[in-house]
Order: sequence, then structure tokens, then C-alpha cells
Amino acid sequence: MSHYRYLPYILTLNSPAIISTPGGDPNSSSTLSYIPGTAVRGASATALGDPHGDNSRKQEFRDIVLGGTVCYLNAYPIVNGRRALATPVSLRLKKDDLKDTKDVTDLSAYDLESWPDEELIPIGEEFLTIGAAQPALYNPKISSRIHHQRDREKGRAWKDKDGKTHGAIFTFESLDSSQIFGGVIQLRSEQEEELDLIESRVKELLGETLLVGRSRRAGYGGMVSIAWDSSRSREVSGAGMEVLGPLSRDIVQHDKFRLLLTSACIVRSPSTGQADPAAFMDMIASRLNNRVDMIRKVWTFEAIGGFNRKWRLELPQTMAVSAGSVFVLKANQAITLNELHEIEHEGFGERKDEGYGRLLFLDQPLPKILLLTFTESPSGTTSTGLPPEIVTKIETRIVRAQLARKIEEKAAELAKSARLPLPKNSLIGRLRTQLRGEAHEAISVLKLWLTGNEAEKLKRPAMEQLERCKIDGRDLRAWILDAMNREMIFNLLNVDVVGQRFYVVSEQSVRSGAEVKSEELSVRLIDAVLADLAIRNKNQEVSDAQ
Repeated sequence: MSHYRYLPYILTLNSPAIISTPGGDPNSSSTLSYIPGTAVRGASATALGDPHGDNSRKQEFRDIVLGGTVCYLNAYPIVNGRRALATPVSLRLKKDDLKDTKDVTDLSAYDLESWPDEELIPIGEEFLTIGAAQPALYNPKISSRIHHQRDREKGRAWKDKDGKTHGAIFTFESLDSSQIFGGVIQLRSEQEEELDLIESRVKELLGETLLVGRSRRAGYGGMVSIAWDSSRSREVSGAGMEVLGPLSRDIVQHDKFRLLLTSACIVRSPSTGQADPAAFMDMIASRLNNRVDMIRKVWTFEAIGGFNRKWRLELPQTMAVSAGSVFVLKANQAITLNELHEIEHEGFGERKDEGYGRLLFLDQPLPKILLLTFTESPSGTTSTGLPPEIVTKIETRIVRAQLARKIEEKAAELAKSARLPLPKNSLIGRLRTQLRGEAHEAISVLKLWLTGNEAEKLKRPAMEQLERCKIDGRDLRAWILDAMNREMIFNLLNVDVVGQRFYVVSEQSVRSGAEVKSEELSVRLIDAVLADLAIRNKNQEVSDAQ
């Protein structure tokens, strides 16, 4: 079974960057509104260098650059501390709607019989913070400059008698400096332990600064600084609002849900072997084992190209399904959430190592939703793209207080629902003594006591006391082990909800801070539950004595 890990990072532009789009006027250059995964992948390839005949270096190059274990996903703008994604192309608004809060119509919620009557236009903002408590629309800042090239001898542009131009006027678009983009690198391995080695190697190769884009001698350069965030288990996190958050439930028969492409997808027809965007629908059905029916789709297409610096040649252009394309599906059989996550991990189509073919499953659409327009640069950040230390400390203090309150409430609830017989207070005291030290060491000792060999674990009478006490649907021993799991403790304490309600910097910064302290949270919750069980024992003793 493959294991996946996602490494989020922040790119801060220290100079304007031109990320050229395919086609257009040869004397002009339009820029993409994001930093593609190919730019970061190219930086890794440059750092590795040509492996020549060294077999070990060839294998490392294959793994890290050619899609063996590492996929470089696109870096999209950071809005309110969250990585935005491509705005679904199904979203429309009224032609005269100029307000910051927009009443948006989702065409994927309508069939032909109920199609809206009002005049609608596409949303101008390219990005949307899907998964945020209040999704926001955003366009990165792009500038345009006119340049001219002159004949050095005549001091002007001119044409000879054959019509050949000597000198030209051309226009360059570029992403403005000081903007912040959030990217993700996907790591894949058959062994969980290997992911740590791959992560450290990728970070070592990319270093602290990168060069992206073209025209580095014309005042652009695309110099970016890179800062790493805590790793996570999914590309997109956050509960989000009702219909704009990652799907978090199993799909039952007759359920409707959506597939959103978060990057362009290149697919080939299985019958002709040619690139054919129309083959995408067959690919969806195949990957879901024909357990879904296509209800409707709202999609667009774009040309995908590229440039190979090693060969100094442009890559052949091909048509692809655009990012933001939406497909509404109806399940004719049940589909588990784990199956959907596996499809999200693997992606669709070709050139997945460059960030193409990424997708996200969402719940069924609503006809109308309200969205905010984000127009200013994120506040509360320094020139490095990171928040000031005092802001981070304030957020940490607020979140710590809220989580402490959650721990007390959850511990009281669990202890109250625990089924008799409870373990004796002598055993509870022994367990709590180990929880007084450093969190990592305390968890290691408890794991040995509960799962170790005969010489290491608790004696049989103590184990029986834990196994007889039932809490939250399982015995106390099993519950303690589960409470040491990061995702379990996050669910018990509703960390994502706390992040949405009480963040100062961003929801992701709250989650990242909680991930660093996840073992401490586990220890505190286990200790609080044991303390409440001990109080129940004492109250029972007093009651029996009376």
C-alpha cells in the first residue's frame, strides 16, 4: 500500500516573475497567475544535476524529478493564510453585481428545465479559498510593461528591403513582487519510514531561494524565497462552508457529489492514443468502477505546453481539461471516503509529477451562495511572508486556552459515560504519574505498558481493570491507544472548528501549531479523563459509605 505525505510551502516573490503562457504574439509574453509545479520541479532537477552514468544518481533523479516518488503541485496565491484553488467555472454572477459580497449562482446545480433566466457572466477572480470558513475570491496582481529593441548602429528599429525587422516593440506581463504563493509537494512511498528521508532530501535540494520564470536579464528574475510549513495527510484541508469544503463522508447509493479539477488534466483516448479531453469522462467512470452516473458537467479547455531547458526546446502543446472544471456525479452504488481519498492522492491523466491532474471531491452544489472578494494583500505578514512573532504568540495563547477548555469538556463527557467497573485509583494514579513528564516520553512509556511484551507491559490484573472499563464504545486500554493518534485527538477536540473560530493569522497556522503539540494534547486529554474517573471512584466510595 502506498503512503502519501504533503509538504506545504510558501513562496514569496522578491522580484517580478514572468511565467509564460503558451501561444500568443511572439513579441509579447502573457504570464500565468500562479507558479506552476514545473518551476519548482525544474529547480530540483537543476540542484541534482546531470547524473551521467552513475546508477544511484540516476535512480534518485528518476524518483525526485521524473515522478517516481515526488509530485510538484502548483503554487497558488495565499489568501487569508490559506492556499487558494482555481475558481469553479460553474460559478456565475449577475452582470451588474459590483459588490464585494457577491450573490453567486452555481450552474452545476441546475438542469435544462430549471436553468436560471437572469443574464449571468463568469466570475472575474481566478482563485477561491475552498475549505475556508468564509471562502474568498481573489486575483493576483499582474503588471504590464512595454519594451523596445533597437538596432545598435542606427539607434532605432527599421525594416530592410526584404521586409525583415531589425528591432521590435514588445509587451511583457509579470506577477508583481512581494506576493505570496502557497505550493504543495506530494511524497509517495511504499514504506512510511522512507517519507522522512525523501522529505529531508527535497528540502535540501530546494534550499531557501529559487529562480522561476523567464527574462531574468530584463529586470524580472523571478527570485523567490521558500518557507516550509508542517506536513499533512491531504492536499486540501479545512471543513469550509457547506458546499465549498473537501468531502468528509462516505457516499451512499443515489447520493450526488462533485468532482472539481484543481489543476489542468491531460488525458488520452484509449482507442486512438491521441490527447483527447473528452476521454476524461470515461476515465472518471473507470476510476470509480462504473459506480457513478454523470449528471451534468461545466468544463472548459486550455492549451498546455512547456519548455525543456536541457534541450532548449518548447514541449509540444496539447489540449487539456482546465482547472476549475466541475462534474456532478450520482452514485449508483456506495463509495467509501477512503476510496475517494485514494483517487485524490493518485490524480488523473498525464504529467502528474508536474502538478497536472489534481482533483478534489465536494458535496452536491447549492443554486445560490454568497462569496467575498478579497482585494488587498494579506495583512499581518512581514516582508518574508510570515506573520510577526507577536501575532503568532497571541494566536497561540488564544488557541491554547480554547483547546484547554475543550479538553476539560470532553474529558468530563467521556468520564461520565464510562461504564462500570472503573479501574482502581491506585492504577489510575500510576498511569497519571507517567503523564507528568515530557509528552513524547510519556506516550512511549504508555505504549510499552499497553502493547509491549510480557516483561514490559502491565501485569494481567491491571490490564483486566482497563479492559473491563468501557469508554466511548471500546475498552479503556484501546481508547488510550487511540487517543495517542493525531487525527483522533484532532477529531475529539474539534481542532479545525477551533481554528476557524479563533484564528488570528490563519486556520492553517492553528492546525500546524496543533500538529506540533499533538502529543501534548493527547497526554492532557488522557490525564484529564483519568482524573475524572478517579473522582467518580471517590464519589462512589462516599456514596457506599453512607
